[in-house]
Amino acid sequence: MTTSLPVFELGRPRLDLERVAALAADLLELRGEVTEDGDRLSVSDENLVLEVFTASGELFAADRSQLHNPSLRPVLPTPEEAYARARDLMERHALAPRTGELVELVELGPGGTHVAARARRRARADRRTRQLDVQARFTLGIRNPGVDSEPKVLPVIGGGGKLSFTFGDGGRLIGANGGFRPVGEPTFVDALDVDEAFERLGSGDKLDREGAYLAYYLAPGDVGQEVLTPVWVFTSAFDVEHAGGRGRSTVHGRHTFVAATDRGPVFAQVEEQSERGDRPPAARRPFDRNGARADRAVNPSEAGTSWVRQIDQSTPLGGSPANAQGFVDGLSADGWQTNFNWGDLNAWESDWHSDDDTWVDAADFVFYTGHANQNGWVLCVPGKKQSVLLTPSSVGAAPASPGDLYGQNDLEWFAVAACGPLQDDVISAGGGDVLSRWDGAFDGLHTMLGYGAITFDNTDEGRKLARYTRDGMSVIDAWFRTAKEVQPATNGEAAPDGPDVWVGAMWVTKAGVDPSGDHIWGHGSVAADPTAPTQLVCMWTTC
Repeated sequence: MTTSLPVFELGRPRLDLERVAALAADLLELRGEVTEDGDRLSVSDENLVLEVFTASGELFAADRSQLHNPSLRPVLPTPEEAYARARDLMERHALAPRTGELVELVELGPGGTHVAARARRRARADRRTRQLDVQARFTLGIRNPGVDSEPKVLPVIGGGGKLSFTFGDGGRLIGANGGFRPVGEPTFVDALDVDEAFERLGSGDKLDREGAYLAYYLAPGDVGQEVLTPVWVFTSAFDVEHAGGRGRSTVHGRHTFVAATDRGPVFAQVEEQSERGDRPPAARRPFDRNGARADRAVNPSEAGTSWVRQIDQSTPLGGSPANAQGFVDGLSADGWQTNFNWGDLNAWESDWHSDDDTWVDAADFVFYTGHANQNGWVLCVPGKKQSVLLTPSSVGAAPASPGDLYGQNDLEWFAVAACGPLQDDVISAGGGDVLSRWDGAFDGLHTMLGYGAITFDNTDEGRKLARYTRDGMSVIDAWFRTAKEVQPATNGEAAPDGPDVWVGAMWVTKAGVDPSGDHIWGHGSVAADPTAPTQLVCMWTTC
């Protein structure tokens, strides 16, 4: 039955060079010329940067010497001190949204960045953990206009409509992300009810109609949007066999959504890929891994993607194809070769396991998007319409055991844009020990990027990760920024998959080799391969 819901016109932010300069000076004590770079106004020096997106007024600020620096042991402010400072900054610079009868500013609980590390051959009890910062977090909320069974305040998803301030040693501001577009008065329009939205979403055997909820969608800050509009969000859970027949487990799918009005977001329809012929990517000339990269015009860096929209029983993820395409398109514009871009029934588990030398481990940077949990990510059984979970037992119990997997050939970095696999007790009870769970993935691999919570379907992670690494950000910083700009701060789920949304990165080190500061090829330093590592490290920050 059609219902009536409010939509809100979104205004343009008030931006000028003087205001951006004032923000830079007050937030970071950064003074310099404000420049326009495409869709951003920015000011920076060697360590400090402030950028403001012209489409939304949302900002990114960072002290790059302090933010996400795992070597630091800061003395942190209390959450109360952090929130008091954040409220003062919002008031001084008119950063808070204009609220009204249906729009309010929600103050979330404090977030932060945490790091865990231990020697590879030591017991779990010997691992060391510490907190690197305190984050004061705020988000838009839309008061329920009277929809039965929905909460009093509806969440905003999509990555926009939130703002966080990050405080480090001595209470110094070391980062800020987000902002609020001007929100106009509401107009009530006809909207789908949950049953109509469910029908539009399409098949999905385990799609939870009863667990669906109403939210509002606001895109990431670099995307123009004219209307804040309602969406129906759907959750799912399904059982998946483990690769190699080693058991099965439940995967909670990415939350996906359907526009409740004709002015809402719609995922582009993509044709199914033709059945793949198992041809390896074009051969390339060898290169010296520890020396200068070979001539990039002859021997480019290589990227690949595996993505899941829907294989069998899982929730359809309409954003996955464009999410993966954005990654390879972004790196292709930098001269990279795309080795593979396999989706759904072509996203074979063997590409990541028995045939990884030909596919995943023959590329430098690989991006996966689809479904995951803390025990792995969903791929397809070759030649069958059947999901399978690539698990820690598939990659081995320890580096070089059995060996010949990630990084033994070529792979430096891979990202899992899904609902895992970096859950850990440090960030949410029941998450286990990620260092013990995934240490077998590192046979020369530098960094494994992922999440430690259930996340939301989108089209933006791949393009943003490629963009920010091309901008010269480190791989980890680019991934953390991407997640903060795309995912909401919370997901409404229970531990270990919520309620906060955590983005993470795991890496390994040895004497003289630390890939935590890696950049993609051609845009900064890259560590030597950390084969036979002596230390395992994971770092997470709240979205």
